[in-house]
Amino acid sequence: MATSFYPTQELSRGDLDIYLVDNQDAPVNAYEISFALFFVDPATQQEVLIGGARRTPANPSIGEYYAPLLIPPSAQFGSYRIRWVFKQLANTPEQTVVQGFTVVDKGLRNISNVISANQRSMVDKLRLLIRDQNPDKYYHFRPPTSEENISQFNRVFGQIWEDEELLEYLERSLDWFNMFPPETETLNTIDKLVQNKPAWRTAILWGAISHAMYALSANWTADEFEYSIGGISLNLEKSSKYESLKQGAETYFDKATEAKARTTKIVRGLQQPKYGIGVRSAFGPNVGRGVLSPRNFI
Repeated sequence: MATSFYPTQELSRGDLDIYLVDNQDAPVNAYEISFALFFVDPATQQEVLIGGARRTPANPSIGEYYAPLLIPPSAQFGSYRIRWVFKQLANTPEQTVVQGFTVVDKGLRNISNVISANQRSMVDKLRLLIRDQNPDKYYHFRPPTSEENISQFNRVFGQIWEDEELLEYLERSLDWFNMFPPETETLNTIDKLVQNKPAWRTAILWGAISHAMYALSANWTADEFEYSIGGISLNLEKSSKYESLKQGAETYFDKATEAKARTTKIVRGLQQPKYGIGVRSAFGPNVGRGVLSPRNFI
């Protein structure tokens, strides 16, 4: 599922979609379903409704819905949200699910067309390790609980990290790795690393995981809160969990730098003058003309 689109792009099946399943994970159609589009104001982070509040999605198969949209040429670059509203049965409450996406310049939209095969392989491996390879687009109808009554209105589908972000984390990890001795500055790109030293890919991935977890920790620090009223309390705190994951990744990265120092061949040589005058040397054979040796004294 793409998470960024460009003006004039026509969205179809597989772009902004949602899958509904029952308790047995069997596809099931909703009693009623609609969606609305919102632009997220970058200054206030407030949602601005675009068009109708109850748009009808396409329904190509049982339980599958998608938003058939055309991004207008005048669409403003930035963040958007699609808010799905649906009911499982006629007498059940409405459920709301949010998907986030962005509209960007066409030249920047598809990084898959500009990154190399080696970079793509590393991005895919990193996404697999951080369990972000298959966004949870499936909404499971479950019996109501107090937790779901709170979370059902802020559930967001989509990949956590964009490809551009993961590639940035990989490059920062590689720079970090090259800072440790011995000198490996020749492996200064992901392509060179994969081609010339594939055994070090895991070390770079662990470093990238550390950067990714730090980014999420920073985001959640701003969104954490604790609330209590009428004997009911709500505590939203996730940054420490991502911080723990970051520290774990750094531990493996540190072990990889130690292995790097032990397994990299280091060649040390002794530089000697080609011509030495009055210099006594026992290191030969580079003892040029004019160099004294013990034999000269016999």
